[in-house]
Amino acid sequence: MHVAFYLQPSFYSAIAAALVETLQTVNAVRASPAFSFEFVSRVPRAVSKSGIVFSARTKPSRKVDVLVLLATATIDPHETVNLLDGELPYVTPFIDRAIEEDATIAAICAAPYFLAGAGVLDGKRSTISWWLKDATSRRFPRVRWQPSRLVIRQGRIYTSGAGFAGLDLVTTMLVDLGFAKEERMVRKLMVLPPMREFQSPYEMVLPEQREPFEKKLNAVAKGSLEELSLDFLARRLGMSPRTLARRFSEELGTSPGKWVQEKRLERARWLLEGTKLDISEICHRVGYHDVPSFSRLFSRTTGMTPGEYRKHLRG
Repeated sequence: MHVAFYLQPSFYSAIAAALVETLQTVNAVRASPAFSFEFVSRVPRAVSKSGIVFSARTKPSRKVDVLVLLATATIDPHETVNLLDGELPYVTPFIDRAIEEDATIAAICAAPYFLAGAGVLDGKRSTISWWLKDATSRRFPRVRWQPSRLVIRQGRIYTSGAGFAGLDLVTTMLVDLGFAKEERMVRKLMVLPPMREFQSPYEMVLPEQREPFEKKLNAVAKGSLEELSLDFLARRLGMSPRTLARRFSEELGTSPGKWVQEKRLERARWLLEGTKLDISEICHRVGYHDVPSFSRLFSRTTGMTPGEYRKHLRG
């Protein structure tokens, strides 16, 4: 099988190298090689974020069986989206060719944005780097985003979360392609971590890089979460509930109710990680009064119960 790795300038060299070396190790444990590979890019010398240069072809040299997309990502969602939008016209022809050749396509970290931009993910489930979930859900509402998941497969399309979630993606893909025996051997040889399902435990509050309206909302939300509601926010911000709801829709692409729910669950994750409070106390502190309902909501959002979430974080 021939694998092409698409490199957007300023990609992470460690991820690209780790993926290739995983496939090389599969070849090493087999009697005959299973994979060939090459790097492709819009430039013949793809420079990584660390300055390491990868020689790349501007077109695949042969039919591609697997196309792996690697994208640039920064911790600033707005900056990342601008970089991705700039790259989209260059990467789309590679995606179109892979679809024509009936290839498997895998997108890592921010690269699911490319598939969404090319229309490949319309109506399909996908994950993406967790800190890009708000920007991408607003930009591509027809995609069924599930950013709590680490790896999602929809037919021949694979998407994964941030950074080294690419290792979980490539090992998942190896099993699906019929290399389960080799995957087990490679996992032991390379001392790969156990397969993970969720990236939600890795989420954290990043430095403020939001628009003025969202900063005002966050300042209000730092108080008691029990009081958070559309009417409460409207009073504190000096506008009518109707005007506030419209601004939520226009500027954040969400409703006040969903935004309040996200803030409560964000605080709940922080309390589970940083305190020894029991789950019932956390439930009440973030503004909920029924522990079973809170647990179901938490599980539906993060993919695990509050207890499982805390256990995961503590190893």
